[in-house]
Amino acid sequence: MTEKFEVVGNNALAVEPETPEKALGSETTAIVEVAQSTNIKTQEDYEAAASTLKEVKRLQKKVKEYWEPLRVAAKKAHDGVLEKKKQMTEPLDKAEGILKGAMSDYTVDQERKRQAREAAMRKAAEAEAERMMNEAVAAEAAGDMAGAEAAMEEAVVMGDVAASGRVTAAAPKAAGVSQSKTWKIVSIDPEKVPIKVGSTEIRPVDQAAVMRLIKESKGTVQIPGVQYEESVQISVRA
Repeated sequence: MTEKFEVVGNNALAVEPETPEKALGSETTAIVEVAQSTNIKTQEDYEAAASTLKEVKRLQKKVKEYWEPLRVAAKKAHDGVLEKKKQMTEPLDKAEGILKGAMSDYTVDQERKRQAREAAMRKAAEAEAERMMNEAVAAEAAGDMAGAEAAMEEAVVMGDVAASGRVTAAAPKAAGVSQSKTWKIVSIDPEKVPIKVGSTEIRPVDQAAVMRLIKESKGTVQIPGVQYEESVQISVRA
């Protein structure tokens, strides 16, 4: 290729050679300008427009032929990058699921243990309340009014514990990790599911509507034919 020069003042500057892409761009710009200036008023104008249109179609074909191999190569490279990315991200996604599942199971198990301790405490308080009530009755029968009153007060306290006592326990924590309650449907018996729960129609069984009801009730709603269980969703901030 012969190098071209442009004289500016007393200096000769090398002109960058025109590449096929630039040449194609120049052709495209020129034909677009011709099309934009076209004004058909005579048969000759019509024929000239037709010639210009044919040139446009020729250039369209030329442009596609020029860029198609580049597009194919770029797509192949892009697909290769995505495949390599997938080879790394899939095992990491699997590891994330394993860890989150284990952490969620641990959190749920801790809550179950807390609830079991709470149930045991309430049962013991209920038994103690009944024992103190019997003691108050016996004291009153024996004429020990002060002892009966003290035993009755203790029975009332134990009764309150049995009715509303709670065992508190902090949820598992780690820096950068947050938790939120969620629920998953275990099974659905369509024959037992009602048509509506409140104002929400859920038959034919709409699992999305069922899940919405569960979430809105914070896991307290009871729907005939639907079994669900609480789980914990783990989120991590890297």
